[in-house]
Amino acid sequence: MRIEPKKIMCAIDFSDFTNIILSYGKSLASEFGSTLCLCHILSGTHMVSSLGHSYIHYPDIETERIQSAREMLEKMAKEIDIECEVIVSSGHVADEINQIVLKNNIDMVIAATHGGSGIKRFLIGSVTDRLVKILKCPLLVLHAKEKHLTSVVEKNIKLKRILVGCDFSQDSSLAFDYALSLAQEFQTQLYLAHVIKPTQHIEMPASNYIKIQGGDYTNWALSEYMESQKKADNEDLKNKKMLFRGLEKQLSSLVPEESRNWCTPITILLEGQPYKELVDYAGQKKIDMIVLGVHGHSLLERFTVGSTTDRVISRASCPVLVVRESS
Repeated sequence: MRIEPKKIMCAIDFSDFTNIILSYGKSLASEFGSTLCLCHILSGTHMVSSLGHSYIHYPDIETERIQSAREMLEKMAKEIDIECEVIVSSGHVADEINQIVLKNNIDMVIAATHGGSGIKRFLIGSVTDRLVKILKCPLLVLHAKEKHLTSVVEKNIKLKRILVGCDFSQDSSLAFDYALSLAQEFQTQLYLAHVIKPTQHIEMPASNYIKIQGGDYTNWALSEYMESQKKADNEDLKNKKMLFRGLEKQLSSLVPEESRNWCTPITILLEGQPYKELVDYAGQKKIDMIVLGVHGHSLLERFTVGSTTDRVISRASCPVLVVRESS
């Protein structure tokens, strides 16, 4: 299914990485013919007591800050020369962005995680982490580093290689649809990866190691075990090859018939921890974007999923598009 986001939001924090966010926003909006929304959330417009409770609110200061932020965003909108909407609000950043997304029918949010250190990393990471868990629309996380600092908004972002993490779930299927649509717009090579856990090896029963008085039973048991283990390994290898062939076929079948004339994906099967294998492979192949489907809507599921997704986001050197099916 082709995905065409009608409204894309850039979450602007006026940091040194603002231009890289605008670059991706402008490129995606241009390719899909989307409206671009520039959004800034103000926080800290009240005094806080030593116990952490807010007790004085300054509406005049907040009004001035909102007006100042709006003027800065409007200036950015003129400079990037694309149809833009400007939204400035105040409150808890992630929650406020989520409300704006719901109210304005936003189809995709673009934000940057700075990957700093200490308290700064904790605060920025907590916003990104919460957005991953609460947003119902896709979130494109740019892993901003020093090399991404730029004084200008780039006209065209190049996406030559897109890697999709596929586990054949419903969310994964939606993530593939987004990746396929991006691949079509940007003429991208698509990589479809499935990560499986390493085969668990059969351990030798402890009883085979028991020493029996008056004979070589231990050596005999070890010899018997090694022979049986060899047979088991051969059987495991045979089953593994069958499994891999089946998975490769299933990955290839994800591409719909009408797209096969232009999309020939590269299928990859990896073994190990999903976040580590995907990040390592992305680094080796110089992937330009990783696309992941996020599972679950319950608090427990979201906590579990976040641990994998957050690790990919924090470790990947390329942008990560996180997709969750709306409930």
